[in-house]
Amino acid sequence: MHSVSPHSARLALVLALALPSAPLACSEQTEQAEQGQPDPDAAAVGVPRVRIAQVREVVPQVSSRHLVLLTPWRQAQISPRYGGQIAELLIAEQAEVAADELLVRLIDADARGSLISAQASRTSSEKRLADLDRQLADARKLFETGAGTRREVERLETEIATTQASIRQASGQVIQSRDRRQANEILAPFAGVITSLDAELGEYASPGARLATLSELDILALDVPLSEFEMVVHERGALEFQVMVRQQPIEAALEWIAREADTGTNTFPARLRINNADKRLRAGEAAEVLVRGDKGKPELVVPPTAVRWEATQAYLLRATAVATGDQAREQLERVDVSVHEDVDGQVAVTATGGASLAAGDRVVASGPSTLVDGDQAIMIPYAKAGGPDLD
Repeated sequence: MHSVSPHSARLALVLALALPSAPLACSEQTEQAEQGQPDPDAAAVGVPRVRIAQVREVVPQVSSRHLVLLTPWRQAQISPRYGGQIAELLIAEQAEVAADELLVRLIDADARGSLISAQASRTSSEKRLADLDRQLADARKLFETGAGTRREVERLETEIATTQASIRQASGQVIQSRDRRQANEILAPFAGVITSLDAELGEYASPGARLATLSELDILALDVPLSEFEMVVHERGALEFQVMVRQQPIEAALEWIAREADTGTNTFPARLRINNADKRLRAGEAAEVLVRGDKGKPELVVPPTAVRWEATQAYLLRATAVATGDQAREQLERVDVSVHEDVDGQVAVTATGGASLAAGDRVVASGPSTLVDGDQAIMIPYAKAGGPDLD
């Protein structure tokens, strides 16, 4: 008598359990066919799959990005109006100074001497004029009584006129000497920081030579070049500026825009004002300036892949749901359009040929190129991580 191995016994048991299931499946399909119920998977065979996007209404914008440097709001080159030797140097580099603070004093010996001489000359001429006035009064009395001559009166009148001219000249010399003496004391024109120092104590400073640079850093400036079209948007009051420094937004105010374009770049410089009272920013730092604004009326836009072409005619396939559930279908309708500029990564379109297109309409964003007007398709939903919102 032959013994049966354990492996053969297990194989026989598996075959016995599996064989009844095949007739059962066949019987279920036969039962559905006999009852007239369609098979959902069989009905979907051959129906094209498409992705759907919504027509959106977007306002076109002009935008540009600029990388510019922060600059002092005001900057002055400190230099003498008259030459002279530096007697006192009262500033140091990076020192803060107040408005009208004394920065440099030049030796003023020549100016002091000229001032004293001019004042003495004017005083002497004034005394001489007073004496001539008394002499003229006496000469006129003598002439009226017949004891004097007209020539003497005329001589005194001429001498008085000459003396008056001398007084005016001396007065001008006094003003000039006083101005020169005051110019030897160089004051700060505004409060700020000495950002560079180019003078040494005791050296001779030539007229106009730069001694130091004074910068106002409590307020910083950004000079941004604007295009002609951005100027038009600004005239409508729709231009905005966003400033980023160290990847942080910074509040800035538009101070002015030039009325004349730069001849080299054909752009219009715009100056932005940044409050820097806390000294958190430094001149010379790079700033990113985003310029943007609405440049027109709202337009209808669709994804670039939604635009189809037949020769030179562009068109969309509008999708309308005609069934739901397991039998969900999209009825496709051709809408001829004209294509305009790109807006925010989308394509602006306008319906033509009497067709209508509105925001919220659903159109085929991608699918077989063989789709035509009147076809039906099944919508494939977008993945959660991307794709347009269809709700």
